[in-house]
Amino acid sequence: MKSIGIVGLPNIGKSTLFNVITKQAVPAENFPFCTIDKNLGVVEFHDDLLLKLKKALNSEKMYPPTIQFVDIAGLVKGAAKGEGLGNQFLSHIREVDLIMYLLRAFPDKNITHVQGKIDPLEDLKTIVAELILKDLETIDKKLKQIEKLKKDPNNKQAAKDYLTLTALYEALEKEQTAYRFLKNQQLDPDTEESVKSLFLLTAKPAIFVLNISYLDMSSPEYEAQIKEYKDQLSQYISSIYDSDSADYITLIDAKFLADTQQMRPEEVQAIRSELKYFADVNTIISLAYKRLNLIRFYVGNQKDVRSFFIPKGSSILTAASKIHKDLAENFVKAQVCNVEDVIKYKGFNQVKAAGKIKTVGKDYIVQDKDYVVILAHGS
Repeated sequence: MKSIGIVGLPNIGKSTLFNVITKQAVPAENFPFCTIDKNLGVVEFHDDLLLKLKKALNSEKMYPPTIQFVDIAGLVKGAAKGEGLGNQFLSHIREVDLIMYLLRAFPDKNITHVQGKIDPLEDLKTIVAELILKDLETIDKKLKQIEKLKKDPNNKQAAKDYLTLTALYEALEKEQTAYRFLKNQQLDPDTEESVKSLFLLTAKPAIFVLNISYLDMSSPEYEAQIKEYKDQLSQYISSIYDSDSADYITLIDAKFLADTQQMRPEEVQAIRSELKYFADVNTIISLAYKRLNLIRFYVGNQKDVRSFFIPKGSSILTAASKIHKDLAENFVKAQVCNVEDVIKYKGFNQVKAAGKIKTVGKDYIVQDKDYVVILAHGS
């Protein structure tokens, strides 16, 4: 299961958003370090195609894919040196697959800001600087470990690793992320694996969420301010991650979403119709899904339907193992079609009769929205 870490400074709405996402009651009081231990919540991905598949097959149950969200303690300047809950904070980030930077952009005099003013760009720079400092510390330790090994003429891998890590260290000193460095380098598999084994914090993909006020978006001044914040963030993250990173900024109002959870659906719809801008948790999940470069595949019958996340470029054996490890071990072949055809024809056999399936072997690369039937020994 993929995990997303909600990262930000104290008092920017992390726990409030986590409550919305997971509908779990974790503390969200107005003081730094309210979130001491990480909070975990597993969220089902709202898959419209899976719902349509359930109806088409008249299935009894439906099992969507899941994503784990991790609410991580608020970071402060000096976290890399252990300030605040720095060490705990950074170790929790190391465990997630994707970082979701949550940045405060809402006005509220009753909620203090740890840096004294609302400035999402400066907040992000503070967080990234701490992650970079921790990565520099990690790389420095590794360089010292392999410095002697590289002197052995027979240990060519140590020499290559040393050169790569030295270059990466220099890039981080220039305020670049390990994510950007790795994307721009053509490393051999062994060297790349050596770098990945360090679990560098800035090597993780990221999305960026501005925590705004939906109601204030009706004000031209506030709307212009949010646009300015977003433009500043776009320029900065394009320079330290990659140019595509600017596509992974979204706006959310955690407090508004929390408040609407206590309302009836018709009340929420009435309020939404009056808003100039609206996004919900599905917006965030979809953005993370895209950033993690995942695809979905489907299986189903009258008993149940299921969809699974797998990395883009995965083989049919990977898909088979997600369903059940025995299917991968005893794989013979698979029959594949597009799930939308199964929905349209109301069944896999009907799709087969229409000549719209293909039989594939173990080297087949699964495509997004594939509907899969695995044929295995003993099944």
